Amino acid sequence: MKLHYHPISHNCRRVLATIYENGLDDVELSVVDLFKGEHKTPEFLKLNPNGKVPVLEDGDYSLWESTAIMQYLSGDSPLWPPSKVRYDIIRWQAWGIAHWGPPIGKVVFERLVKGAVGAGEPDETKAAEGLQEFQQVATVLNGHLEGRDWLVGDGITLADLSVAANLTYASTVGIDLEPYANINRWYGAIEARDSWKRSAPPPTS
Repeated sequence: MKLHYHPISHNCRRVLATIYENGLDDVELSVVDLFKGEHKTPEFLKLNPNGKVPVLEDGDYSLWESTAIMQYLSGDSPLWPPSKVRYDIIRWQAWGIAHWGPPIGKVVFERLVKGAVGAGEPDETKAAEGLQEFQQVATVLNGHLEGRDWLVGDGITLADLSVAANLTYASTVGIDLEPYANINRWYGAIEARDSWKRSAPPPTS
């Protein structure tokens, strides 16, 4: 199998962490240089017509969308147990996409991505909107984690890796987790894992 990815992408990070948690060290890693436009070439668009990473190739089969790739790579591993628990995992993955990711993405775009791609100065009004929206969804997550070590069940699952990936640049862009003791504790446990350290993007300047 081959994973087409870019190391700065938090969507790719959740897949990399899944690979490392599952011990799939035989997966070939192929960097797609986003800054050179390699994700828009005809060859890459055959793999993913959206022109985005990550993409997994397994023989003649290709799969895009990070959460689908995570599930595909996990088989019946503890990250993706073959039971009704999977629906709880999917619920949190879907929540992450629909509710958790967008406000974080607003702040990251304004305070980090714009500067990296030369798209102008950050719009702090939009960043403030993202922070306010983040407070609302963080309250939901913090409440769910009360008395829990992990989002679903008694061990780490794809739900945790999916939701945690959005926090990759949180400290860099000024998203403060300290007011959310349960999130802070949970994310600290994830940061301590070898898979999370191995999947970390290069430091931002």
